[in-house]
Amino acid sequence: MPEARELEARVERLVEPVLEGLGIQLVEVEFRFEGRWVLRILIDRAQGVTLDDCASASRALGQVLDEQDPVEQAYSLEVSSPGLFRPLRKPKHFRQSLGKQVKLQLAAGVLPERKQRQIRGIVTEADEAGVAVQSGDERLELAYETIRKAQLDPDL
Repeated sequence: MPEARELEARVERLVEPVLEGLGIQLVEVEFRFEGRWVLRILIDRAQGVTLDDCASASRALGQVLDEQDPVEQAYSLEVSSPGLFRPLRKPKHFRQSLGKQVKLQLAAGVLPERKQRQIRGIVTEADEAGVAVQSGDERLELAYETIRKAQLDPDL
């Protein structure tokens, strides 16, 4: 769905400075059809996100999205916390997750010696190029472009 990805990138460029001005970090922008079009914006703060944070971010983002009008069709705006299983999309998300358990879905052929493409492990290093994950006795160094999906995976 390239059109959705392009729209998400456009919206991200619009909303990230607004959120930073509120002291809030942008985690992810999603544009999906769920019986209706939904523009979902996940936000976070070091001390966690409150309902008031979501409400103030929603008001500020609604205003900038109305002014800039990047979405052609009607949609619902949802602003929420990423939750415990927070997605990891950017190098800074991985750096913030040092020492935490993650679940990674890898692209086909990245680790041909493994039968499965899903990895669970602890983030030990992260820079602009990739991430190192300790998975059992194995240390894996992975470039970001080889990771299809990543999220925190806390033991509950």
